[in-house]
Amino acid sequence: MNDLLLYGAGTLGILISIVHGYLGLEKVVGPAQTPTQRGKRVLQAVMLISAVYWFAAGILLLFTPSAFFGADRMLVVYAVAFVYVIGSLGNLWATRGRHFGWALLAIAGALAVAGA
Repeated sequence: MNDLLLYGAGTLGILISIVHGYLGLEKVVGPAQTPTQRGKRVLQAVMLISAVYWFAAGILLLFTPSAFFGADRMLVVYAVAFVYVIGSLGNLWATRGRHFGWALLAIAGALAVAGA
């Protein structure tokens, strides 16, 4: 059962990252009114870097049941859960709770911890 929870958390994290990257570029960065192109590039980098981190964390969770055991497994799972929860809190703060992304990341983090 724990492995299934990790697979679910990893899959959810990957889906969130793909949607975040796409919608972030199309709906946030594209229409953003920044005084300089440099500001737009920074915003684009923030969107893409967070999406890459969440994607990599999801891949790591998918491989955790077969690649890590004992204390190593716990360390990997808690590190990934930390990444998801911090992303969730940042999203909650930045959008003042009006965006569902924070809840999805929190669920992915909770699933990961439950699967540890």
